[in-house]
Amino acid sequence: MNTTSTVKKIFASCAAVTLAAACAAPLLSHAQSEGATSLTITPPFFTLNVSPGDSWSSSIRVVNTNTSSLTVRAVTAGFAPSDDQGHGTFVPLANIANDTDQLANWITVREPSVTVPPGTAADVPFSVTVPKDASPGGHYAAILIGTPPAAKSGNGSFVGVSSYISALIFVSVSGDVKESGAIQEFSSDRSWYADPDVNFTIRFANDGNVHLRPAGQIEVYTMLGHEAGRVSINQGRDLGYVLPSSTRRFGAEWQGPMTLWGIGEYTAVVTLAYGSDQSKTVSQTITFWVLPWKKVVEDVGGFLAVIVCFVIFVRRYIKRTLMREMGQWGGLAGIPPVPPPAHPSPQEAVAPHEKHNKEESSDVVDLRKRR
Repeated sequence: MNTTSTVKKIFASCAAVTLAAACAAPLLSHAQSEGATSLTITPPFFTLNVSPGDSWSSSIRVVNTNTSSLTVRAVTAGFAPSDDQGHGTFVPLANIANDTDQLANWITVREPSVTVPPGTAADVPFSVTVPKDASPGGHYAAILIGTPPAAKSGNGSFVGVSSYISALIFVSVSGDVKESGAIQEFSSDRSWYADPDVNFTIRFANDGNVHLRPAGQIEVYTMLGHEAGRVSINQGRDLGYVLPSSTRRFGAEWQGPMTLWGIGEYTAVVTLAYGSDQSKTVSQTITFWVLPWKKVVEDVGGFLAVIVCFVIFVRRYIKRTLMREMGQWGGLAGIPPVPPPAHPSPQEAVAPHEKHNKEESSDVVDLRKRR
C-alpha cells in the first residue's frame, strides 16, 4: 500500500477541520467514532519561527483511553483556509508533492504507524527540515492521526474509518517577512436598538505573507463622551490566526445598562494590534443609537402617574380648605356650622337716628311761644 493511496483514503473520510478549534490550542484534542473508539492527542497545534536551512524535531502524544490496543497511522497534508469563519481544508500530499515550498513536504514522520496499548500513551515523532531556498513568510501543514480503515467494500473503497484528528503546524520562515493587515469591516447588526445589546462584527484581512493574530478591544462611548464599556477581541485562551491572503471574521457583544439616561447616540471604536511584537495597530469607528422606548414608557408613565396623583391631592386639599372657610366643611364633619353674623334691617338702622332727633328736639325751647 503506497503513501498516495493512504492519503486518499484518509481524505475520503475527513475532508476538513475548523481552524478556529485548532488555533485555540487547548491542552488536549479528542475525537470519537460511532463505535466508541476514541483518540486523544496533545498538543494539537505547533507554531515555529525558523530560518532557511533549519531543522526542528518534536512529537505528538497519542493517548488510548479504550479497553483494547489501538493502532494509529500518521500522514502529513497541506492546510489552507476555506472561509472567514476560521474553517480550513486539508490538501492531500499527492496534490502538492511537486511544490518544494510546501511545509507538508518538509515534514518527516519517523514512525507513521504506532500501536498504543489500552490505558497508555505513545509518541509519534516527526521533524521539520526547512530548505535553504524556502520563501520567507508563513507555511502551513497538518499531521493527521487516526485508526486505519476497518473494512473494504466490493468496489475497492475503504469504509468504516473510526476517527481521525489533526495537529496543525504553522511555520514562519525568516527573511523578507511582510506583516500587513487591515480592518475590512467593522459594523453592528443594527443601526438602532431598543435594548443596549449590540452584536459587533470585525473582519480582519491579512495582506502580508505570514500568519497574524490580531487582538484588541472595542470601546463604547456615550454621546457625552463617557465610556460605556469595553469588549475584548481575540484574547485569552481562544486565539484565532489569520493566514496570508485571507480574511477572518471576529464577533463581539456589548451589553449596556438599561436606564432612561442611556438613550442617545453611541460611538464604538475598535483597535487591533498585530505583528510579531503586536506593535502595529489598526482602528475603525462606527456609531449606533440606543432608544429604549420600553424603559422610556415605563419611567415616563410612572412619572406622569405621580404628577397626576399630586395634582388631584392638591386640588382636593384646596377645595376642602375653601369649604371649611365658607362654613360648609364643618357641617360635613359633624360640627355645627357657624351662623353668619346678623346684619340690622334698614328700619333698625334708621331708628337710632330718629330717636336721637326726638331727644334733641325735647331740649330745644321755642322762644316764639314765650312772648
